[in-house]
Amino acid sequence: MLKFEIVSSRVVEGVDNEKKFVAYMLQARQHSGESEIYDREPANVERRYTHFLELYNGLKKDYPVLMSNTPFPRKMLMGNFGPTLISSRCEAFESLLTLLANESCLRDSPAALAFFQDVELTEAKRLISEDKFDQALSVLETSFKLLSKVYTDHSRVVLCVLCRIVACAGASGGALAGPVEKWAHLALRRYEVVSDSDLLLIYVPLLHTCISIWETLGRDKSRLVEELNGLRKMGMKVDSVPTLMEAVDCLDITV
Repeated sequence: MLKFEIVSSRVVEGVDNEKKFVAYMLQARQHSGESEIYDREPANVERRYTHFLELYNGLKKDYPVLMSNTPFPRKMLMGNFGPTLISSRCEAFESLLTLLANESCLRDSPAALAFFQDVELTEAKRLISEDKFDQALSVLETSFKLLSKVYTDHSRVVLCVLCRIVACAGASGGALAGPVEKWAHLALRRYEVVSDSDLLLIYVPLLHTCISIWETLGRDKSRLVEELNGLRKMGMKVDSVPTLMEAVDCLDITV
Protein backbone atom coordinates (compact mmCIF):
# COMPACT_ATOMS: atom_id res chain seq x y z
CA MET A 1 0.00 0.00 0.00
CA LEU A 2 1.38 3.38 -1.04
CA LYS A 3 1.20 6.07 1.63
CA PHE A 4 2.07 9.76 1.47
CA GLU A 5 2.65 12.15 4.34
CA ILE A 6 3.79 15.75 4.68
CA VAL A 7 6.34 15.29 7.47
CA SER A 8 7.65 18.85 7.77
CA SER A 9 7.69 22.30 6.22
CA ARG A 10 10.09 25.22 6.13
CA VAL A 11 10.11 28.79 4.92
CA VAL A 12 12.72 29.36 2.21
CA GLU A 13 14.08 32.83 1.62
CA GLY A 14 13.99 33.71 -2.05
CA VAL A 15 17.14 34.37 -4.07
CA ASP A 16 17.68 36.25 -7.32
CA ASN A 17 14.52 38.35 -6.91
CA GLU A 18 12.41 35.29 -6.08
CA LYS A 19 9.92 35.70 -3.26
CA LYS A 20 10.23 33.50 -0.21
CA PHE A 21 8.06 30.39 -0.15
CA VAL A 22 7.17 27.37 1.94
CA ALA A 23 8.80 24.04 1.06
CA TYR A 24 6.83 20.98 2.14
CA MET A 25 8.68 17.73 2.81
CA LEU A 26 6.74 14.94 1.16
CA GLN A 27 7.42 11.40 2.31
CA ALA A 28 6.38 8.37 0.26
CA ARG A 29 6.53 4.85 1.59
CA GLN A 30 5.13 1.39 1.02
CA HIS A 31 3.12 0.20 4.00
CA SER A 32 1.47 -3.09 4.84
CA GLY A 33 -1.76 -2.31 6.64
CA GLU A 34 -2.29 -5.87 7.83
CA SER A 35 1.05 -6.37 9.58
CA GLU A 36 1.68 -2.68 10.31
CA ILE A 37 5.14 -3.05 8.81
CA TYR A 38 6.41 0.34 7.72
CA ASP A 39 8.88 1.09 4.98
CA ARG A 40 12.26 1.57 6.65
CA GLU A 41 13.62 3.53 3.69
CA PRO A 42 10.95 6.04 2.70
CA ALA A 43 11.55 8.55 -0.08
CA ASN A 44 11.64 12.22 0.89
CA VAL A 45 11.38 15.16 -1.51
CA GLU A 46 10.38 18.80 -1.18
CA ARG A 47 7.54 20.39 -3.10
CA ARG A 48 6.03 23.89 -3.12
CA TYR A 49 2.40 24.97 -3.05
CA THR A 50 2.56 25.67 -6.79
CA HIS A 51 3.59 22.07 -7.47
CA PHE A 52 0.58 20.75 -5.57
CA LEU A 53 -1.65 23.27 -7.32
CA GLU A 54 -0.44 22.16 -10.75
CA LEU A 55 -1.03 18.55 -9.75
CA TYR A 56 -4.55 19.32 -8.55
CA ASN A 57 -5.49 21.35 -11.64
CA GLY A 58 -4.11 18.67 -13.97
CA LEU A 59 -5.99 15.87 -12.22
CA LYS A 60 -9.20 17.90 -12.07
CA LYS A 61 -8.99 18.61 -15.79
CA ASP A 62 -8.41 14.97 -16.80
CA TYR A 63 -10.55 13.27 -14.13
CA PRO A 64 -13.30 15.72 -13.11
CA VAL A 65 -15.57 13.01 -11.65
CA LEU A 66 -12.89 11.44 -9.46
CA MET A 67 -11.79 14.88 -8.30
CA SER A 68 -15.27 16.33 -7.76
CA ASN A 69 -15.18 15.94 -3.96
CA THR A 70 -11.56 16.90 -3.45
CA PRO A 71 -11.14 20.53 -2.36
CA PHE A 72 -7.90 22.46 -2.60
CA PRO A 73 -6.72 25.46 -0.55
CA ARG A 74 -6.79 28.66 -2.55
CA LYS A 75 -3.73 30.80 -3.05
CA MET A 76 -3.35 33.65 -0.57
CA LEU A 77 -1.91 37.05 -1.42
CA MET A 78 -0.85 37.56 2.19
CA GLY A 79 -0.35 35.43 5.29
CA ASN A 80 1.11 32.40 3.51
CA PHE A 81 3.63 31.71 6.27
CA GLY A 82 1.40 31.40 9.33
CA PRO A 83 1.49 28.03 11.11
CA THR A 84 -2.31 27.60 10.95
CA LEU A 85 -2.42 28.07 7.18
CA ILE A 86 0.60 25.83 6.63
CA SER A 87 -0.98 23.10 8.78
CA SER A 88 -4.28 23.25 6.89
CA ARG A 89 -2.44 23.09 3.58
CA CYS A 90 -0.51 20.03 4.74
CA GLU A 91 -3.80 18.28 5.50
CA ALA A 92 -5.21 19.21 2.08
CA PHE A 93 -2.07 18.02 0.30
CA GLU A 94 -2.19 14.70 2.14
CA SER A 95 -5.86 14.22 1.21
CA LEU A 96 -5.05 14.84 -2.44
CA LEU A 97 -2.11 12.42 -2.36
CA THR A 98 -4.16 9.77 -0.54
CA LEU A 99 -6.70 9.86 -3.36
CA LEU A 100 -3.86 9.60 -5.87
CA ALA A 101 -2.37 6.63 -3.98
CA ASN A 102 -5.70 4.80 -4.14
CA GLU A 103 -6.42 5.46 -7.82
CA SER A 104 -3.93 4.01 -10.30
CA CYS A 105 -5.33 6.08 -13.17
CA LEU A 106 -4.46 9.27 -11.27
CA ARG A 107 -0.92 8.08 -10.61
CA ASP A 108 -0.43 7.36 -14.31
CA SER A 109 -1.68 10.79 -15.41
CA PRO A 110 0.67 13.36 -16.97
CA ALA A 111 0.04 15.69 -14.02
CA ALA A 112 1.13 13.08 -11.48
CA LEU A 113 4.15 12.09 -13.54
CA ALA A 114 5.23 15.72 -13.75
CA PHE A 115 4.68 16.19 -10.01
CA PHE A 116 6.77 13.18 -9.05
CA GLN A 117 9.68 13.59 -11.44
CA ASP A 118 10.05 17.07 -12.93
CA VAL A 119 11.64 18.89 -9.97
CA GLU A 120 14.51 16.41 -9.61
CA LEU A 121 14.83 15.83 -13.36
CA THR A 122 15.17 19.56 -14.08
CA GLU A 123 17.75 19.95 -11.32
CA ALA A 124 19.71 16.90 -12.49
CA LYS A 125 19.81 18.16 -16.07
CA ARG A 126 21.08 21.54 -14.88
CA LEU A 127 23.84 19.92 -12.84
CA ILE A 128 24.84 17.65 -15.72
CA SER A 129 25.05 20.66 -18.06
CA GLU A 130 27.47 22.21 -15.55
CA ASP A 131 29.52 18.97 -15.38
CA LYS A 132 28.53 18.48 -11.73
CA PHE A 133 27.96 14.79 -12.23
CA ASP A 134 28.35 13.69 -8.62
CA GLN A 135 25.67 16.14 -7.50
CA ALA A 136 23.43 15.11 -10.39
CA LEU A 137 23.86 11.48 -9.38
CA SER A 138 22.64 12.25 -5.86
CA VAL A 139 19.54 14.02 -7.20
CA LEU A 140 18.76 11.18 -9.60
CA GLU A 141 19.14 8.60 -6.85
CA THR A 142 16.57 10.51 -4.81
CA SER A 143 14.29 10.61 -7.84
CA PHE A 144 14.68 6.88 -8.42
CA LYS A 145 13.82 6.17 -4.80
CA LEU A 146 10.62 8.23 -5.02
CA LEU A 147 9.51 6.93 -8.41
CA SER A 148 10.14 3.35 -7.32
CA LYS A 149 7.66 3.85 -4.46
CA VAL A 150 4.98 5.23 -6.77
CA TYR A 151 5.42 3.14 -9.93
CA THR A 152 6.35 -0.43 -10.81
CA ASP A 153 9.95 -1.58 -11.27
CA HIS A 154 9.60 -1.94 -15.03
CA SER A 155 7.55 1.19 -15.71
CA ARG A 156 8.86 3.62 -18.29
CA VAL A 157 9.53 6.41 -15.80
CA VAL A 158 11.47 4.19 -13.39
CA LEU A 159 13.59 2.61 -16.13
CA CYS A 160 14.35 6.02 -17.64
CA VAL A 161 15.62 7.51 -14.38
CA LEU A 162 17.61 4.34 -13.74
CA CYS A 163 19.25 4.61 -17.15
CA ARG A 164 19.89 8.30 -16.57
CA ILE A 165 21.78 7.36 -13.40
CA VAL A 166 23.96 5.00 -15.42
CA ALA A 167 24.35 7.66 -18.10
CA CYS A 168 25.89 9.95 -15.49
CA ALA A 169 28.87 7.60 -15.36
CA GLY A 170 29.27 7.74 -19.12
CA ALA A 171 28.96 11.53 -19.22
CA SER A 172 31.48 11.91 -16.40
CA GLY A 173 34.19 10.21 -18.42
CA GLY A 174 34.30 7.26 -16.05
CA ALA A 175 34.72 9.28 -12.86
CA LEU A 176 31.49 7.84 -11.45
CA ALA A 177 32.04 4.28 -12.67
CA GLY A 178 32.45 2.91 -9.15
CA PRO A 179 29.40 4.55 -7.52
CA VAL A 180 27.23 3.77 -10.55
CA GLU A 181 28.24 0.09 -10.99
CA LYS A 182 25.42 -1.22 -8.77
CA TRP A 183 22.91 0.84 -10.75
CA ALA A 184 24.28 -0.51 -14.02
CA HIS A 185 23.79 -4.08 -12.81
CA LEU A 186 20.23 -3.22 -11.76
CA ALA A 187 19.43 -1.62 -15.11
CA LEU A 188 20.68 -4.67 -17.00
CA ARG A 189 18.57 -6.98 -14.81
CA ARG A 190 15.49 -4.86 -15.29
CA TYR A 191 15.92 -4.91 -19.05
CA GLU A 192 15.83 -8.72 -19.14
CA VAL A 193 12.02 -8.59 -19.17
CA VAL A 194 11.41 -5.34 -21.08
CA SER A 195 9.37 -5.67 -24.27
CA ASP A 196 8.32 -2.05 -24.89
CA SER A 197 9.79 -1.11 -28.28
CA ASP A 198 10.52 2.48 -27.23
CA LEU A 199 12.36 1.40 -24.12
CA LEU A 200 14.36 -1.15 -26.11
CA LEU A 201 15.84 1.75 -28.09
CA ILE A 202 17.78 2.62 -24.93
CA TYR A 203 19.13 -0.89 -24.51
CA VAL A 204 22.03 -0.70 -26.97
CA PRO A 205 23.33 2.63 -25.55
CA LEU A 206 22.93 1.09 -22.09
CA LEU A 207 25.08 -1.88 -23.10
CA HIS A 208 27.75 0.42 -24.53
CA THR A 209 27.82 2.49 -21.33
CA CYS A 210 28.01 -0.62 -19.15
CA ILE A 211 30.87 -1.96 -21.25
CA SER A 212 32.71 1.32 -20.69
CA ILE A 213 32.04 1.11 -16.94
CA TRP A 214 33.23 -2.50 -16.83
CA GLU A 215 36.42 -1.51 -18.70
CA THR A 216 37.11 1.35 -16.28
CA LEU A 217 36.68 -0.96 -13.29
CA GLY A 218 38.55 -3.89 -14.83
CA ARG A 219 35.47 -6.11 -14.90
CA ASP A 220 34.84 -8.94 -17.37
CA LYS A 221 32.85 -7.37 -20.20
CA SER A 222 32.64 -10.47 -22.43
CA ARG A 223 28.98 -11.19 -21.67
CA LEU A 224 27.97 -7.65 -22.57
CA VAL A 225 30.01 -7.71 -25.80
CA GLU A 226 28.41 -11.05 -26.66
CA GLU A 227 24.97 -9.52 -26.09
CA LEU A 228 25.81 -6.65 -28.46
CA ASN A 229 27.05 -9.08 -31.11
CA GLY A 230 23.86 -11.08 -30.76
CA LEU A 231 21.77 -7.96 -31.36
CA ARG A 232 23.93 -7.11 -34.37
CA LYS A 233 23.24 -10.54 -35.89
CA MET A 234 19.53 -9.94 -35.36
CA GLY A 235 19.80 -6.84 -37.54
CA MET A 236 19.76 -4.20 -34.83
CA LYS A 237 21.94 -1.14 -35.20
CA VAL A 238 24.57 -1.38 -32.48
CA ASP A 239 27.30 0.91 -33.83
CA SER A 240 27.35 4.72 -34.07
CA VAL A 241 24.36 4.99 -31.77
CA PRO A 242 23.52 7.93 -29.47
CA THR A 243 24.99 8.06 -26.00
CA LEU A 244 22.80 6.71 -23.23
CA MET A 245 22.07 10.25 -22.01
CA GLU A 246 21.06 11.33 -25.51
CA ALA A 247 18.85 8.26 -25.92
CA VAL A 248 17.01 8.87 -22.65
CA ASP A 249 16.61 12.57 -23.43
CA CYS A 250 15.14 11.65 -26.82
CA LEU A 251 12.71 9.21 -25.25
CA ASP A 252 11.58 11.90 -22.78
CA ILE A 253 10.82 14.23 -25.69
CA THR A 254 8.87 11.66 -27.72
CA VAL A 255 6.71 10.36 -24.85
